[in-house]
Amino acid sequence: MPAKFGVTCGGDQWQREDIRAVEELGYDSFWTGEHIVYHRPILEAVTTLTYAAALTSRIKVGPATLLLPLRHPTMVAKQFACLDVLSAGRVLLTVGVGGDYPREFAACDVPMKERGQRSTEAIEIMKSYWSGERFDYDGKIFKLEDVDMLPTPVQPGGPPIWVSGRQEGPMKRAARIGDGWHPYMYTADRCRESFSQVKAFAADYGRRLPDDYAWACFIYVALYDDLEEARAWGVKELSYRYEQDFSELVDKYCAYGPPERVTEYLARYIEAGANYLILAPIMPPDSRRAHLERIATEVLPPLETLEPGTVT
Repeated sequence: MPAKFGVTCGGDQWQREDIRAVEELGYDSFWTGEHIVYHRPILEAVTTLTYAAALTSRIKVGPATLLLPLRHPTMVAKQFACLDVLSAGRVLLTVGVGGDYPREFAACDVPMKERGQRSTEAIEIMKSYWSGERFDYDGKIFKLEDVDMLPTPVQPGGPPIWVSGRQEGPMKRAARIGDGWHPYMYTADRCRESFSQVKAFAADYGRRLPDDYAWACFIYVALYDDLEEARAWGVKELSYRYEQDFSELVDKYCAYGPPERVTEYLARYIEAGANYLILAPIMPPDSRRAHLERIATEVLPPLETLEPGTVT
């Protein structure tokens, strides 16, 4: 099947007409970023997704990416089960361990050193809750006795959980218990390598990944006809979002320039095996719909004819 394409607001506040435009223009999903305590304004993910779900009727909604260890898994399971019910089964969930901003771990009273273990246990606990059965859980971090949760999500087994990250630990988590692998700040070549690694790790665990397993990637897009203007937008936006100078990194991690150049950049990810791209468009707030429309009409059509490369 051809790759699918979503759009993220990156935790920014979008006008309702801009969120609706994502659906009207044919994208598959709407996403938001996630931080609790951060260096810039950013909206809380579950609140934002609930708002987006209420404004739309077809597209999926999800966080890219929820910082799972900052929350208790019982609450995450409840929130996303309810969001799945209220949206009629339109939730996707990508989860990561975070750690790039230690202040928010301190603010949430969560030890940084526990974030990997917390995430693994949280995924197992959420899937157990979403089964609808009563269960016990005896983990290193979380211990639950005789618990269950109703209502169960609309999607059987709950929303798909894609594991996000950049290192070997998240890859192994994705291989063992995830429904997808979702790296970010990866080149197409590194995506291909990580897809193969996840598949190999799954084999080591005795797991055959299902045909609908998500091979996703998060990619910034600065669509401007003038190449230098596009690059300048990319440097400015990524430097602001990550509080570091991206003047030397933007060429690796941002699709920028006129439509044909952006299409060529994104095509390499699909050829590497990606079957889902979450696009983070870089644009002025007052021209979001125009940019989304240009991406949908001038960038995506050639990509929608491509079959994702085989993950080996």
